[in-house]
Amino acid sequence: MATVLELINEVLRRTGQSEVETLSNAETPVIQALDFLNDTYAEMLQTLSANRLERSASFNTVNGTASYSLASNADLNGLLADSVQETASQTLLTEVDSTWPLTHGTAATGRPVVFYRSNNQVVLYPTPNAVYTIGYRYLVKPSKLTTGNQTTEIPAEWERVLVRGTQAQLEKFLGENGYETTLLLFREGIQLLRSRARLKPISRMRGPYQGYHHP
Repeated sequence: MATVLELINEVLRRTGQSEVETLSNAETPVIQALDFLNDTYAEMLQTLSANRLERSASFNTVNGTASYSLASNADLNGLLADSVQETASQTLLTEVDSTWPLTHGTAATGRPVVFYRSNNQVVLYPTPNAVYTIGYRYLVKPSKLTTGNQTTEIPAEWERVLVRGTQAQLEKFLGENGYETTLLLFREGIQLLRSRARLKPISRMRGPYQGYHHP
């Protein structure tokens, strides 16, 4: 797995620029290369939401507490709705909307059977009355690449495509002829990765507002 500094230096080499020893106090064209690396990285993660980018985690409930935060590298939108379960009974929790407690009783307590998303947290219903372990899967929310010793969340074999996309943007910024060819190679690389990766199917959001009725 290459570091950000190594990726940036590869981009610089490919565009005929001088390599650097650090990204601290970066100047042109290094600062632009770092911006373009982040842009390309974000595009790839959005396009290639493959199973290999999934992570698993869990949290323990507290008696009387309904709302819980996810792992630090998890985005609430990246939570895979069909994966949330109470692990002891292996009961999958159904996702509902935030009006569920209003129609089913706001004071209910017990083993959670449904959940909804609110204020960047997962809210369980009924409110747990004991310690339960809630397991879930999610797509990683990567940190912005800012320092040379960081690494990406993508597999090593994807890095060549990341470099190619960054290279195309830097070539365009520098006014180099032929950046369109590099961009085309990047797009072809994305398509190849899409064909190889087993993409995660879009989660079916289950809930009464989509025709699902919990028993």
